[in-house]
Amino acid sequence: MNTSENKKTIVLFNPMPVKHQVAIHNKKTTSLQVPLINVPLSLLAIARMVSDDFDVKIINAVVDSDYKEKILELCENALCLGVSSMTCYQIRDGINVSASVKEMCPELPVIWGGYHPSTEPIQTLENPNIDIVIRGQGELSFREVVERLDTNQSLTGVEGVSYKEGGQVVTNHDRNFTDLNEFPPIPYDMVDMEKHIKGYKFGKRCIDYYISQGCAAACNFCSEPLFCGRRWSALNAETAVNELEHLSRTYNIDTFMIRDSDFFLNVKKVKELCSLLVEKDLGIRMTSVNGRMEQLSRMDDDVWALVREAGVREIFIGTESGSQEALDAMNKGAKVPQIEVCTRKCVEHDIDVRSSFMVGIPGVDLKKEIKSTLNEIHKMISVYGEQDRLEHMDILLSFFTPYPHTKLYDAGVENGMLPLNTLEEWGDFDQFDFKAPWYPQEYYDLVLEFRGGMPWNSGCEFDEWCEFYKGIENKLEKL
Repeated sequence: MNTSENKKTIVLFNPMPVKHQVAIHNKKTTSLQVPLINVPLSLLAIARMVSDDFDVKIINAVVDSDYKEKILELCENALCLGVSSMTCYQIRDGINVSASVKEMCPELPVIWGGYHPSTEPIQTLENPNIDIVIRGQGELSFREVVERLDTNQSLTGVEGVSYKEGGQVVTNHDRNFTDLNEFPPIPYDMVDMEKHIKGYKFGKRCIDYYISQGCAAACNFCSEPLFCGRRWSALNAETAVNELEHLSRTYNIDTFMIRDSDFFLNVKKVKELCSLLVEKDLGIRMTSVNGRMEQLSRMDDDVWALVREAGVREIFIGTESGSQEALDAMNKGAKVPQIEVCTRKCVEHDIDVRSSFMVGIPGVDLKKEIKSTLNEIHKMISVYGEQDRLEHMDILLSFFTPYPHTKLYDAGVENGMLPLNTLEEWGDFDQFDFKAPWYPQEYYDLVLEFRGGMPWNSGCEFDEWCEFYKGIENKLEKL
């Protein structure tokens, strides 16, 4: 093992997810619609694999000022730079920083990983400032790559890796998905935790945590199936609870934002975890706990009650649409009536709901889709509004966003959407309010008006909302 004096430096960078550091504050609650202050879990996940032998420096753009200058300084004598990127503005910010690093240190290997490079490795490597791509779950691949770089060995045969060699892109075999329990704990102490603690709805000291990784679903709009191959793995209940206890005591954390893609996939594991949390009585809360409505609508009341007793205070449901035609096009495996079932279950068990919807699915009747979706959102608002509980819900409404190599991306191209062929194009497109060519401006503007008028955005009360919604209905009928 290297001593601290001769460890080589590895620099890891989490780029800005949005162009401007602005968060939209929810006027009905203390939540954020665009929470930017997030623990860089993906970078910590790979850092834990190499921290014994290398000096790992993590730069997180959302909390570190002058991050570009810091990265350039650290890269002067580094072994490599690693960049994590989703399909959003992170790409543009990552490109800009990578270009500056390459200008200063042309021979320094630049490694990209994350959702977008995993789904577009060749396109990513076409950028002259990127040398290596880690595809999918990156812990083992990254460790092997840096070990090869450290000993000046070829990357031939390193699973889950694409790279440039002799002017050509080499794509090695995929790596098998690894059980999370085989990895060490996430080393939160490798970053300045005080910078990453945020207020969120139920508590003043909230951080990010994940209990499972991957997703077994096959939604046609989502990059997750491409990233993880529809595989899923969860920490053992005892491991997760011990980590939550350690983090809560070490950093005085009262709330954990759970970053799982599908927390409720295995109900047996959910019950084991929640039973142990109840037994330990840690006094912590869990928010933004992700669940699919077809799972939640079938879940027994005793499980709902256990989940609530264990500290789950908010469930995030990717409802996506109030149109069955759109849900089927997305391959969600869900039915519209399940929206109300889940909403009422959350109310019954005193669990807040956070739900996401999108409109503009390619190939779907647009007016019917908008009408059905806005109506289902209104019905959800009514369930809470009639009980004077609007502060206990959030709904996020966006427009269909194309992600590379998904079936709905292909459907979008078939319906007139221009392909995005370069990494730079993906870095500059609007992932929040993408306007598809099949979306007339008047419909687009009406959805924006509806979104702006929702109680958590406008601050209106329920009776005001009902009047506003009648106006939206009338406008939609006239289009």
